[in-house]
Amino acid sequence: MSVQSTQIKAARPRHGRQYWRDAVQGYLFIMPVVLGLVLFVFGPMLVSLYLSFTEYSVLQSPIFIGFRNYVDMFTRPQLRVLQSLRVTVVFALFSVPLTLAAALAAAVLINQKLRGMRFFRTALYLPTVVPMVATVFVWGWLLNPQKGLINATLQFLGLPTGSWLSEPGTALPTLIALSLWGIGPTMIIFLAGLQGVPESLYEAAKIDGANNWRLFWNITLPQITPTIFFVLITGLIGTFQYFVPAFILTQGGPLYATYFYNLNLYEKAFRWQFMGLASAMAWLMFAIILVLTLILFRSSDAWVFYEVKK
Repeated sequence: MSVQSTQIKAARPRHGRQYWRDAVQGYLFIMPVVLGLVLFVFGPMLVSLYLSFTEYSVLQSPIFIGFRNYVDMFTRPQLRVLQSLRVTVVFALFSVPLTLAAALAAAVLINQKLRGMRFFRTALYLPTVVPMVATVFVWGWLLNPQKGLINATLQFLGLPTGSWLSEPGTALPTLIALSLWGIGPTMIIFLAGLQGVPESLYEAAKIDGANNWRLFWNITLPQITPTIFFVLITGLIGTFQYFVPAFILTQGGPLYATYFYNLNLYEKAFRWQFMGLASAMAWLMFAIILVLTLILFRSSDAWVFYEVKK
């Protein structure tokens, strides 16, 4: 018994002073991040979850009302929650594929080994550097039906002009087209993915007689599917959080044609002071994004190719 107890005691590691000093220093280094997450991320999330079950107008104490806010979102048309959600979904269905296609096409273009490609890379990425608010104001002036440069140019060329953001039928398609202006970051990500494709695969395919289309379809696309998957996830999340252009250019109009979900949430919270309802809307959006993300992750096994390095 004494021999076994001695062996057990010998097997237990004894941490010296240097170990505890390093451990304390490590915890101190990560403490700002942990406190930041607790105070500014998880803490507000938990508070908003509680407020979503209350009637709260900032100036008065929250009154617990159970699931009434969640029920009102689906049963009270005057809140326009479902309408704004439909506008956001339609925008996402068109904006995300168009942005991915345009960014991939631009990345393929600037990935060519030709003279002057650095200039084109800079030119295509430059709009992203400009602050979004300034960009939106410029586009608002360009798209003005009476004094805008776009209509003036079309009229000078003898082409029909457009109402753009002034008509319900064209306002949302115009914002979808404007979303292509910010493809710079997505283009850079695609460019990094394209440059990671092994040249040996292209050389082997060319020996077999593959043309450029076969190279792109059978080699490039399968190799960059992890990049496409990443851009698809981030693009979907960003699209459901669309706010600034609609807030500045249309304020949800005309006739609520561009009344996005985040714009509706903003008005409920800061214009009408329905903080409880706005919190419930935020958690509904969180649930929708979570479900869509999980669906994409579940479907990724069928089309995302991950190279296994041995």
